[in-house]
Amino acid sequence: MRQEKTMKVIANHALDPRIVLEPNAGSDRSWVWSCFDFSEGELEEKVFALRFSNSEVATEFKEKYVACQKEMEALLAGEDKPDEKGEAGEAAAALEGLKTGEE
Repeated sequence: MRQEKTMKVIANHALDPRIVLEPNAGSDRSWVWSCFDFSEGELEEKVFALRFSNSEVATEFKEKYVACQKEMEALLAGEDKPDEKGEAGEAAAALEGLKTGEE
């Protein structure tokens, strides 16, 4: 995540399934959580808080965050994401046609 005006990296962490977003001070438009972050170039535990313009945007953020956490949990469990569009087969076919040396 980058800061809006300066584009400085302010959050660089995995969406670990163990991270829990909590309402910040009981607000319906802000979230707080703790995690290991790498935005400063070193891994360190940090507490983050985000405030949104309204509760709808905050709720949408949490829903997307939780969905991504579930995807990460599946990946950590060794499950691959389903190939719904058949792109893996197309990529495999394209790779079969590649040549690496002179003939």
